[in-house]
This record gives sequence, structure tokens and C-alpha cells, in this order.
Amino acid sequence: MKIKVKFFSSFGNLAGTNETEVEFSNGATLAQVVEEVLRRYPQLRQFQKYMILSVNNRVAEKSTRIQEGDVVGIMPPLGGG
Repeated sequence: MKIKVKFFSSFGNLAGTNETEVEFSNGATLAQVVEEVLRRYPQLRQFQKYMILSVNNRVAEKSTRIQEGDVVGIMPPLGGG
């Protein structure tokens, strides 16, 4: 199954792209998606524990199962001032 991964804010700059597609077997979890993203874009690894993850525009846990056509969002922590 194919899913789209979108990088938001500074993560897009670090990855050098705002989105990519990844392919997984059925039943994959968000944690597996993150691991593949970090393999492809190792420059994001240092921010792994701060990432906000979403599936189809809803904040999600790493145990969330991914389905064909889902859109995963990877965002840095939000801040203001």
C-alpha cells in the first residue's frame, strides 16, 4: 500500500522536500512509517522525540495502523512568543 508523508515547517527544509510517498505492507504502523522516513532522511533523526505525528490531519500515536491512501504529517513542536 502507498501512503503520502508530508513534512511541515522546518522539517520540510531539513528533508529537502515537503512530501514523499512510501510503500508498506498492509497492517503497518505509524512507528514503521517514521522509521522509514528517518532512514531516508537521517537529518531528521535528532528531532525524533519531538515530532508531532498525524494521520489524515488528526494527531496520532505511533501504534496507529496505516491504511492505503493515508496522509501522514510530521511536524516540529509548535511554539509561540
